[in-house]
Amino acid sequence: MWSNWVTFILGIWLFISGLIPSLQGDGNLIATGILAVIFGFIASRTWQGVVNGVLGIWIFLSGIWFMLVSPANFLIVGAIMAIVGIWGAIPSSEDVAHHTA
Repeated sequence: MWSNWVTFILGIWLFISGLIPSLQGDGNLIATGILAVIFGFIASRTWQGVVNGVLGIWIFLSGIWFMLVSPANFLIVGAIMAIVGIWGAIPSSEDVAHHTA
């Protein structure tokens, strides 16, 4: 599923950007990046998509909450991850057909 790959790639980006001191929030980015990579790699259930969405919301809000000097990374990646995670949690028509058959 494409949403898993997007989350996986965003998780890698969060991890790498956590290693850049000028972006601040290093521990936050690294921890969230690792979780996003794990759940993006194994996401095949609805709850894992929800977890990815929550991680995205957390990154987005932490960009606002912590009053960072440069919150663009947090806001952009967080918004994309939240949208993709929630989108991936919505069952497709194929999933519904398999469960009803």
